[in-house]
Amino acid sequence: MEAPLFERILSLWRTLEPRERLVITAGSIIALVMLFYTFLWMPVQRDLTRLRVDVPKTQMQLTRMQVQTRQVTRLRSAATTNTPSGNLLSTLERSALDRGLRRNITRMAPDGSAGVRLALDGVGFNTLLRWLADLQQRSDVRVDSATINAQSDPGVVNARLLLRRPGT
Repeated sequence: MEAPLFERILSLWRTLEPRERLVITAGSIIALVMLFYTFLWMPVQRDLTRLRVDVPKTQMQLTRMQVQTRQVTRLRSAATTNTPSGNLLSTLERSALDRGLRRNITRMAPDGSAGVRLALDGVGFNTLLRWLADLQQRSDVRVDSATINAQSDPGVVNARLLLRRPGT
């Protein structure tokens, strides 16, 4: 079936004048070039242009994600090392001893199951703030309420605090 079709086309080609053969050959070449350009070259060039823009953007995004991954890893490891151990009363007792504030605590009592009420007398204001900041950072202890009264000595205060751990 293929041979008769090919032979018919060949016999038709032989019957054409040389000028007609030239026109058909030139037209076929032009059509093939146009098909190649339309279906192969243009899509490849369009994709290359898009990729020249997209690849640097994607690389920047990857770099940002890698930085964020390192930050998340660092924060997660910091969170696991800062996880409070023991109950809140023992954490406060240990921390106050470490900071030399235990002698200033006149009252330390549980407030329900999640809080501790503290009374500190004659404590340095800056020392108190550093201790509270350290408790927040290392043991995830937050000040729920505070009443701070100045004493006659500059920088010395009496404090009444309610401390809690978030989520408890």
